[in-house]
Amino acid sequence: MSPLVSVIIPVYNCAGYVAEAIESALAQDWPNTEVVVVNDGSTDNSLSVLQGFGDRIRLIDQKNAGPPAARNQGIAAARGDYIAFLDADDVWLQGKLSAQVRHMQAHPEVHTVFTRWHVWEPGADGRFVRPPEIERHAVTDAVDEAHSGWLYHRLLLDCELLTTTVMLRASMVRRIGGFDLALWNGDDYDYWLRASREGKITKLQSVGALYRCVPGSVSRKPNAVNYGHKVLAQALARWGLAGPDGTAVDASTMQRRMLRLQAEHAHIHLLRGDPQIAFKTYRHILKSHPGRLSFWVHTAHARLKMAWAGA
Repeated sequence: MSPLVSVIIPVYNCAGYVAEAIESALAQDWPNTEVVVVNDGSTDNSLSVLQGFGDRIRLIDQKNAGPPAARNQGIAAARGDYIAFLDADDVWLQGKLSAQVRHMQAHPEVHTVFTRWHVWEPGADGRFVRPPEIERHAVTDAVDEAHSGWLYHRLLLDCELLTTTVMLRASMVRRIGGFDLALWNGDDYDYWLRASREGKITKLQSVGALYRCVPGSVSRKPNAVNYGHKVLAQALARWGLAGPDGTAVDASTMQRRMLRLQAEHAHIHLLRGDPQIAFKTYRHILKSHPGRLSFWVHTAHARLKMAWAGA
């Protein structure tokens, strides 16, 4: 029998899109799959939509605990040899799973495989229409060699994987455990860094998924916690700058990356978030970069916004 692929779909208040996501998983041409859907305490009619699929899916209903907990519940229930993640508002293209399984079977040293994705924006009327030029292209086994291999050092500089495109060996998942429950956001980035220590990662050249850009989604809102910076600080403390193959990131390059994450976190809060967070972050940056005039200006701006808001 062909290897079993467990598809894990966490759902929270996504009634308008989740059926399309599930159908794209059920329609895959890989012959042996199970679709595990975790309803994470949705308050809309997502649960009703999910129940409509009957025994075509394995449904887990839980109190709201956040994306990492929902994915972990799916992992605990998964019975497959491979685990693939699909977000409830995204869509897979036909052939994605088959191409990924074929690659994994042919390359036992690869523990993680992902594909390119298409950023799916709504039209002027707010509707999401599938781009025919993307859907006509078959998902093939062709590898993007420049973005494949031992990727820890690359991931320190950019989170190159999108969750909805990723497939993992279940054996590796059992070794490294679940997603970090302390990371309400950035848990996926942390997971790919951990996976990059266990084995090679392959990127397939084909587009395997449509990544839906939903206005007002959690990923587009400023977070109180700078999760990207937190994830990288944890990784550096645990493993340093070098990957298992010895390839390392230059220390000064890494310092610039960490500074940029802090500055971006402060800037987004200065523009449309909490000016107190912006002020505190800029003050922290200035302790190590007191000669940067722009940071002094932004700090003053944040302080003025706090005053205007009565902070």
